Amino acid sequence: MKRSSLIEYHKKLIKEYVESKTQLFELVICYIVFIIAFIIKNRCPMEQKSMVSQVQGFIAMYMAFRFGIIGMLLYYIIFFIDCAMLLHNFVFMRNDSFNYSLSFVFLFLTIFWVTIVGIISYRQEKYRKETQRLAVTDELTDVYNKRYFYITLESELKNSSSGNSLGLILIDVDNFTMYNDLYGHNCGDRILKSTAAILKNVIGEKEMLFRFEGDEFAILAKDREKESLEQYAKYIHDTFENLKEKYYDEGLAKKLTISIGMSIYPSISGNKEDLISHANTALYQAKNMGEDKVNLYQDIIKLLHKNVKSDQQMLGMLKGLLSTINAKDKYTFGHCERVSSYAVMVGEKLGLDKDELQTLLHAGLLHDIGKIELPKSVLNKTACLSEEELKSVSQHPIHSAHILEPLSNTGNLIDYVIHHHERYDGKGYPDGLKGEEISIGARILCVVDCFDAMVSERPYRRSMTIEEAIIELKRCAGSQFDPKIVQVFIDAMKSKMSIKYDYNIGV
Repeated sequence: MKRSSLIEYHKKLIKEYVESKTQLFELVICYIVFIIAFIIKNRCPMEQKSMVSQVQGFIAMYMAFRFGIIGMLLYYIIFFIDCAMLLHNFVFMRNDSFNYSLSFVFLFLTIFWVTIVGIISYRQEKYRKETQRLAVTDELTDVYNKRYFYITLESELKNSSSGNSLGLILIDVDNFTMYNDLYGHNCGDRILKSTAAILKNVIGEKEMLFRFEGDEFAILAKDREKESLEQYAKYIHDTFENLKEKYYDEGLAKKLTISIGMSIYPSISGNKEDLISHANTALYQAKNMGEDKVNLYQDIIKLLHKNVKSDQQMLGMLKGLLSTINAKDKYTFGHCERVSSYAVMVGEKLGLDKDELQTLLHAGLLHDIGKIELPKSVLNKTACLSEEELKSVSQHPIHSAHILEPLSNTGNLIDYVIHHHERYDGKGYPDGLKGEEISIGARILCVVDCFDAMVSERPYRRSMTIEEAIIELKRCAGSQFDPKIVQVFIDAMKSKMSIKYDYNIGV
């Protein structure tokens, strides 16, 4: 074995059995005392050697018990030196051979018991570490589990309080449930194992990989700024694409993709709950944008601040309203963020001016604010709504308009909000407006609001795929939706997601 390899082996061995600086200090002190006892023993008269040997024996047992293999090996060095010196004295001095015989017997008894104690200590330590590993490791994927994620996150956030950043990257296997149902749980397990194996390839010294949910993995990345975190997330996505053919069957490799959402403490998320929530929201948005995407959470409050700097009173009111939505229903808040983003995207494609785009941004965020008047039992009901409950739900645009009355001086905001459930054929609510009687902003919101509702998972129905939702938009163009806006939205989504579908609509 090369000298460098030998040194590395010993370093690894010491690191395995000496887990802290305190333990290392304890080991060094024990060995120094052991050597001092050895020197004294070889310089004192024969009648005192037995007493010093007993001290040596006690220290040797302690080292073997406390430090396992390391303690054993260190004692073996002294043992061989001790044997050599005793043998030398016995051969050349030949006086008091009985005492030399006793010394040899004591030495061999000591090394016997040190070996026994060392082996027992080694096995106990191995069992302890294995038990500890199993307690923090996911059995299927052999990465850290969710329980250890929360422990580590808490610890890292405390360490990050000194100004260091902490990024959270959530990685989801797209359409995993479908593969699991189609090909069976064994296939699902293989997908998760292989995904974990690929992700291990991108983990460095400052990152840790966890299995966060059923088909979701989390990576904690220390000391990365926002730009660096985005680049790292893209690197994860690209690595997955490059390596997946080596880990999955050919058929699966072509189909499997991952979506990634992320946030960062403290520049975007201010605490543990926000960090997890924001990364989850970013992941949800990535999946809603057509999956196989990388998405960094954008703080909608900061976006508002950027757009309404000149009116601090309005900004404060918007913040309060958004906080109210978030506290009432996390789904509604995330839905409003996405609707706002889609609405602005369509408005830009239609060439609306800056003021109209800003109004669309705010209308998208606040179009469902009236739902705070509805009980959670109605919002999350899994069974069909009663006639009375349906009537109360249909009133939420009116409730929204009442709540937003203090903002009546902000362009067409209230008009967009109150009429976003009007239909192009005149069968909508609350006023039964038809065609271009409905404002352009309300017609945009109607399309993007329905699209996001269709692709979102809700307690009372499964989500549609992007393809299914676009087909439904096409089917209802001209009746429920303005066909021109549907076409613009589909074109914008195709451009954004690089989806090559032929969904042309006659306008």
